[in-house]
Amino acid sequence: MIMKPSLLQRSLVAALALIFGAAIGQDQPASPAQNASEQVAPTENPVVLTVDGTPIMAEDVREMMMARYGQQLAQMAQQAPEQLAMIQQQVQGVIIQDLVRKTLLLNAAEAEGFKASEEAVNKSLAEIEDRLPEGSSLEEFAASGGVPVNRIKKQIQEDTKIRQLVDQVTADVTEPAEAEVKNYYDEHPDEFEKQESIAASHILVSTQGITDDTELAAKLESAESIKKQLDEGATFEELAAQHSDCPSKQNGGSLGDFGRGQMVPEFEKAAFEQEVGKVGGLVKTDFGYHIIKVTQKQEAMEMAYADVKKNLTTTLFEQAKAKKVEEYITTLEGKAKIEQPGAPATPEINGKGATKAPKKD
Repeated sequence: MIMKPSLLQRSLVAALALIFGAAIGQDQPASPAQNASEQVAPTENPVVLTVDGTPIMAEDVREMMMARYGQQLAQMAQQAPEQLAMIQQQVQGVIIQDLVRKTLLLNAAEAEGFKASEEAVNKSLAEIEDRLPEGSSLEEFAASGGVPVNRIKKQIQEDTKIRQLVDQVTADVTEPAEAEVKNYYDEHPDEFEKQESIAASHILVSTQGITDDTELAAKLESAESIKKQLDEGATFEELAAQHSDCPSKQNGGSLGDFGRGQMVPEFEKAAFEQEVGKVGGLVKTDFGYHIIKVTQKQEAMEMAYADVKKNLTTTLFEQAKAKKVEEYITTLEGKAKIEQPGAPATPEINGKGATKAPKKD
């Protein structure tokens, strides 16, 4: 069946069924002990869609999903397995759309004759390896994401071609004049108000899903024991890594910076009232018991034009280029032939008759 790009989203459910089969609609959640990649990586590799004859394979979708969200999905498999299938469907839908757009750009880049030299690819691989933790190899990095090195190399080749195409498409976009930048600053004052924020870490003793009074009491006792150890001089980061039920334990409990309205009310109130460097008392939320350490506070302030001018100029310039690329992609979509192999004809609606699936060219 030949589908116009505007109908792409209607094909996603069927496409996802091709990729993940019955696993998407399973009644029982997978065991939390299972690795997320095991839950979403069947052995079959069907064609999900073709874009102007170029196939997008189920394996392409799975690889991108695990590269982007593998760690988060693995954490969800352990902590909220009942939500995993729903989140996977949402993520996969986004990825399929991204792959369609990428395929359109790659095909256009190759039609323009753009190439990726071996030297450029090797340079990019070396830059990736330089950013890895000391003692880690590119092969180990690739294996941790479930992607072989040759696939990373292929990705770099494709991205290099697409970058060349984008540079060509946006070649006539110029930096905004200072008057335009200043005008934007004046007309969007809210964007340049730095809101009050804090940086904090926490240790969570989770009580989610627990209703038994004895178990709840044991959780409270555990939280009180951790707080006592902190009061006696134990290192917050070490205890967070050992005892916290939040994924932030991997970073010593750090939640980074956040402003008002980003955390649940009980947590926000305690954190914003707490002194920097101090460890507060137990805070109870629907998630469980929190022990909070505030590490930094930033008062609300208005950013001066001189302080934001450079970054704002760059941002407006990049937005203009992004708009040009979006318009270009829209043009490509309007001309593209996107096919879903084996798709059925449109069913009869309100007695008006079915629409026959056009023959493939």
